[in-house]
Amino acid sequence: MRMRLLWVLLFLFAIHLSGYGQSQDTVRQEKIKYVAQETGLFAPLPEEVPPGHYSGIAYLGGSAYAVVDDKLNGSGLVFFNIDINDLGQVQSVEMQVPDCTSESEVKSKDCEGIAYVSLTDFADSLIREWKAALGMADSIPTIKGNTLYISAESDQSITEYDIDGNPTGRALEIPSEFGWDNIYPNRGFEALTYSSSTSLFWTTTEAPLKSDGEYSLLHRFQSFDASLKPWIQYLYYMDEPIKSQSESKNAQAYVHGISALAALNDGKLVVLEREAYVPKGGILKMALESFSMTKLYLVDPQDAIYGPGLNGELPKTLLCSFMTGALGLANYEGMCLGPVLPDGRQTLVLIADSQGGSKGRVLEYVKVIALKAE
Repeated sequence: MRMRLLWVLLFLFAIHLSGYGQSQDTVRQEKIKYVAQETGLFAPLPEEVPPGHYSGIAYLGGSAYAVVDDKLNGSGLVFFNIDINDLGQVQSVEMQVPDCTSESEVKSKDCEGIAYVSLTDFADSLIREWKAALGMADSIPTIKGNTLYISAESDQSITEYDIDGNPTGRALEIPSEFGWDNIYPNRGFEALTYSSSTSLFWTTTEAPLKSDGEYSLLHRFQSFDASLKPWIQYLYYMDEPIKSQSESKNAQAYVHGISALAALNDGKLVVLEREAYVPKGGILKMALESFSMTKLYLVDPQDAIYGPGLNGELPKTLLCSFMTGALGLANYEGMCLGPVLPDGRQTLVLIADSQGGSKGRVLEYVKVIALKAE
């Protein structure tokens, strides 16, 4: 009986591997191109949703999203219901704070990014049992379904939580080069995403690492495999900033970096480059000169360039860009895949961090971008 079960498991495992390989080959051959389309105006959060520091967002399915507030205690986790109509327009937004007593008294970890692994995203239990039976326990994927992974700048960690926001005690194994001593203050892990098609996590620091230079445009995209261990690292170069070094140093507030990543279903990544500037001075000066520039780029790890002096540089393609001013300044820090619209377009849902409202100068907005495959 046990021998028969073993053969069944072997058969299932072979099907799994063959199917996976076929899907990956299909991805490589198709080279899908995307056109980004704005589905509507910036949608402000309703008064019922308090001003916050909403820095990361992950899609749970339906109208449900997990969001992190980087100033809340513990994981900073809250839940949003964002109703998006068939045209990709935001109809309503509601927020719910989870009843998670184990984290309610834990000091804020400055949580910035969040990724969701659904029940169908992790390895089939029969395959894992088969591996264990053959003594292959070390290679068993350790990701679990229905879990959240949250990145924190305070200690450069990426921690696993259950769907209620309770820490499981597990975390991604962070390479030493991304350690807290190697980042600029408040410029660490801002972005986090998970690709169900490749079973890889992706992250990068908001600003370049100290080893690459404060004003470098180089960012290092680090992937992690299903065992929560580091996988391949790629190089990515941001655009030149609008503001000079002297202008950015003398500003009342200034950020220039990568605040979010979103993994598409074909293994590509959408990168959110963000530059926000608020000058010193009176209300009029801030109203006239403040801005936040958001650019979304598409990269494909399969197109990474290798050669003399190049170690996996990622070419990028601009999907769209938009700027907001002081009368409606939107500091976008979170991005994730949303629902697929009836016409087949894949939505991207962006959420802004208002820094607690900033006395009304910065507003919380949700914006939806629809990606049309060509």
